[in-house]
Amino acid sequence: MIRVMLCGAADTRQVQDAFVQTVTAFGGVPWHFLNGTVNYINSASSDWEQNSRATVQEADVCVFVIVEEIGRITWETEVTAALLAGKPFLVLCLHPTYERYLVLDAAFPPPASLDSLPEDRRELVRTLREIEQERQLTAVPFGYGQFEEILRRELSKLFDIALGQMEERNRRKSIRPLLNAPARLTMTDLKAAQDIAVDEWEDKQVRKAALRALAVRQALDAETLHSLLASGEQGVLRTTVELLADLHPVRPPDPALLEHVVAMANASDDVGIPRRLIPVLLAMDLPRGIEALALLDMDDTGSKRRLAAILEAHEDAIARGGLQTAVASLLEKCLSQTSEADWKTRCRAYLARLGSTPALPALPDPEY
Repeated sequence: MIRVMLCGAADTRQVQDAFVQTVTAFGGVPWHFLNGTVNYINSASSDWEQNSRATVQEADVCVFVIVEEIGRITWETEVTAALLAGKPFLVLCLHPTYERYLVLDAAFPPPASLDSLPEDRRELVRTLREIEQERQLTAVPFGYGQFEEILRRELSKLFDIALGQMEERNRRKSIRPLLNAPARLTMTDLKAAQDIAVDEWEDKQVRKAALRALAVRQALDAETLHSLLASGEQGVLRTTVELLADLHPVRPPDPALLEHVVAMANASDDVGIPRRLIPVLLAMDLPRGIEALALLDMDDTGSKRRLAAILEAHEDAIARGGLQTAVASLLEKCLSQTSEADWKTRCRAYLARLGSTPALPALPDPEY
């Protein structure tokens, strides 16, 4: 059964009964420190924060409640633990307390000092500012006698989101076998394949299979392509570059896109990106590819060798297109001295500075 944890200061006892009734009606198990349903170990090293953190780890949903008081462990430990663990959670605040915060927040806008306020008011403003302004979380107000209704409504929203994600997961699983048969993918399937391709949490092999299917069907929109070109997964980014001609089938290709891809390759530490990009750009459009490659950094020997070879392979087409001058410039870049990496340049400069630093005079021996 779903385990729902009520988190807050001691004054959450005012809503405890409504919390228990609502969670039980959902078929869940209510947890709250006031009734002893927290994980704990009694020992010489017992720690309430550690106990709270452990309970959050095992809860399925956390409900953070502000009645009037601010619980230190709740907002310093439990919220952070829930965020780090990726736990779904709600933040509920008694309406008069929330109104008090709004008034004080307007009266003492940052960076105005809160020192003139009583301690409980300072903590209220600081906590709700952290929730709404820094962490950009949503605090839902509730009135007296409305806690049960508001909690039921907000829990229902979480379940609706969870069901939607389960539906999406099932839909993705259903099309995975079809990724190796792209012709069978419907328009709905192709949209799901795009979602898979850009999902940084998805298995990279599945993402690459989705990319290959989208390339075969030439069914990738420009926004998704730009997202893929910014992927942090090396294998997915390399595959995107390799399939760029089919992922962007517009001919002639958009020069802005080609410049963007070259800039991405220049910024990458992966030498495999420019090496893969060189033949793709020339295959997409020879004149525009040559123009874009003029912007490519040529520090990598492998990229130079590959560019020289593929330009020679296109020798006849280059002559027919009157592109000899531009190609000659590229070939000169290929033959240029390999420049040192920035770190080597800085290292040599630092070494030179060390050599020019005058020696410090020796300190006299201490007298005993």
